[in-house]
Amino acid sequence: MGTHVTIRGWVESGDDGQVPLLREIAGAVAAGERRYRGGWTFPAGQPVWSTMAFFAAEGRAGCEESVRGMLRRVAALPAPAEDERVRGLFRVSHERDGATEWQLRDGTPRCVPAPPGHDYLDA
Repeated sequence: MGTHVTIRGWVESGDDGQVPLLREIAGAVAAGERRYRGGWTFPAGQPVWSTMAFFAAEGRAGCEESVRGMLRRVAALPAPAEDERVRGLFRVSHERDGATEWQLRDGTPRCVPAPPGHDYLDA
């Protein structure tokens, strides 16, 4: 049956101009990676200062490398101003290896241990 991994999280941007670029990346992934088609959600009419997009996918262990590559592209989106880079947080729950967090900040995705207080999300 194999080992599974679940990836879920969000990206936020302070500039609406980055959303079309994010949609373009998500669309390219959907066209090339059938497994992640529909993984991105872009809520309409967001009542916050930032614009947010959400992602969720589950697959066999190893699929996370493809998602990580996509998030590298998202994190590297050009910032319209110094303090308006794309930011994000993703929880990666691996059936065998446990959970990590992928943080998108300063133009780079970082992988850190997931806080144990969030383990209930993996049940």
